[in-house]
Amino acid sequence: MDGWRAFDRSRHHPISSSTEPGLTLTLRQRGEGPPILFVHGATFSGRIFDLPDARLNWLQVMADAGFSAYALDIRGYGLSQPARFPEARPYATGPEAMVDIDDAVRWITARHGTAQLVLAGWSWGTLTTARYALGPGRDRVKGLCLYAPIFAEANAGWIDMLADPADRTRLRPLDAFRRVDLSDTRLRWDGQLPAGAQGWRDDAVMEALVAASVADDGSATEGPQPCFRVPNGTFQELWECFNGRPIYDPSELDCPTLLIRGAQDPTSTRSDALALFDRLTMTDRDYVEINGGTHFLNAEARAGALFDAVTAFARRC
Repeated sequence: MDGWRAFDRSRHHPISSSTEPGLTLTLRQRGEGPPILFVHGATFSGRIFDLPDARLNWLQVMADAGFSAYALDIRGYGLSQPARFPEARPYATGPEAMVDIDDAVRWITARHGTAQLVLAGWSWGTLTTARYALGPGRDRVKGLCLYAPIFAEANAGWIDMLADPADRTRLRPLDAFRRVDLSDTRLRWDGQLPAGAQGWRDDAVMEALVAASVADDGSATEGPQPCFRVPNGTFQELWECFNGRPIYDPSELDCPTLLIRGAQDPTSTRSDALALFDRLTMTDRDYVEINGGTHFLNAEARAGALFDAVTAFARRC
């Protein structure tokens, strides 16, 4: 059950939050070289880039390519747990996540003695990293990778999940966090796989991801399946985006930018990603779509194509 621990070899760097007293953020790191920072999405922590699997650990792939690869756990995720979650509001909102990104970027650039790094966001992390790159991080980001990007397209599936049953024009009431277990993960992931799909995913990888996430949190409740906590602040921004309301202007971005997604991803859709791409104005911009991949492409059989494209982008930034 704990076989994944044999592959759990990343260094962990503690960083004090600049805005929340007593909160320590955690950076995972592998390799030495020019820095690249990965920022996770709404469910899994930086663990999604630090899979306890010898084939699919993205940090190790980047380390082998000559980079210092970092993955941040935003507050409330993974190893970045607060002393207690607030009771009155969702935790880890977009603005809070951007502060955490800034804390991490400043720590990394100071450690490396460099002014800039490559920044890569996944899913909801594409919203926080893009806004960071056009705001407080404008002079600190030399290249921006948006993996499984979300922008501003009505998405019926997500609206159904997030809407208030009493008034479907509003976001449902949210607690500070929710709990996720293996069954939840399997149900979501399986729902993205085409009927009859074979060989897209190794179930052992999914099980290791969830087991490691539970261990990182350290607060699993007793029950049929161990679970880990996931902050709900992300849903406030996702609700806007999935109702077709953009929360930033892509035309203001000015660094080289790569948009990349799995062709079968129902969260980051082709039409939404291309709408985002069309709003970009910098000369150095690319859109890449990889067939045979879902929203969890980096943990699937075709992950190598994703890793190769992002590595090539990071090298030329």
